[in-house]
Amino acid sequence: MLSIIICSRNRSITGELADNIKNTVGVDYEIITIDNSENNYSICSAYNIGFTKSKYPYVCFVHEDVLFHTQKWGEKIISHLEINNTGIIGFAGSRLVTRVPIPWLLPNVNIIQSDKTGKKDTEKVKSPENYDQTKQTVIFLDGVMLSMNRELMMKIKFDESLSGFHGYDYDISIQSTISGYTNYVVYDIEIEHFSRGKTDALYYHNLITIFKKWERYLPLIGKSITKDEKDKIRYFEEKGLTRLTKLMIRKGFSTEKIIAETSYFATLINLKKKFSKLKYIRLHIFIARAFNKPVYLLKSKQLKF
Repeated sequence: MLSIIICSRNRSITGELADNIKNTVGVDYEIITIDNSENNYSICSAYNIGFTKSKYPYVCFVHEDVLFHTQKWGEKIISHLEINNTGIIGFAGSRLVTRVPIPWLLPNVNIIQSDKTGKKDTEKVKSPENYDQTKQTVIFLDGVMLSMNRELMMKIKFDESLSGFHGYDYDISIQSTISGYTNYVVYDIEIEHFSRGKTDALYYHNLITIFKKWERYLPLIGKSITKDEKDKIRYFEEKGLTRLTKLMIRKGFSTEKIIAETSYFATLINLKKKFSKLKYIRLHIFIARAFNKPVYLLKSKQLKF
């Protein structure tokens, strides 16, 4: 009943994960592993290929660096997806997507965050902290796991114009929402994730691409957002644009690219006095780079966007 699709950096997933799924899933299932050991696929193309090979009515796209802690979690996923108009479900997401690329606004999270390197302690991350329901409506879902009905996946797909392994979750979540479905973070399944993610230059490049792609639909506001949160959207966008500019500097975007993207989103949100704010942006970039060595300088090559 459940097709589990995994893009693997190896020829196959680990025996630990295979055994974990077998011992906990609680329903008929198949595991479809896309061998990406030679890095032949982006995550989008790997997942689309995996879906074409799947056969069950419910599909689960999941990272390979996880372990499930809940017995019969497959039954719980199916019970959520059986509810009419349910889009994508996962374990972390956010209730708001603004017009400016700002990751993780108004988050909902239910995950055990671990680290196999031992550099950081394992912790249960739950937001809201005292939330006692089985699910919460969101717009965006993090890609650690994305589960949906086969019927929905026949209407949407992972955008293979996105390179690498970033942004696919934002894009597919937005597709589900604008198609009229409701996405959820679920709280009745526990999963442990052994990675804390990586937000490199390509992450922000893909994020900018996605927000431009869907700008006519933005902002997207979750059903569970409060009036106070809704009233802060303008504030989030203005502060988010400043943050995006700083992040592009740190990630090694060219000066011309930073100016172009900052100007684009400032115009999009009709930022007052935007020209005065942009007037000294070259100086701001110069000073920021002088006192805060960009991440790309620690590597052999600068990414060009």
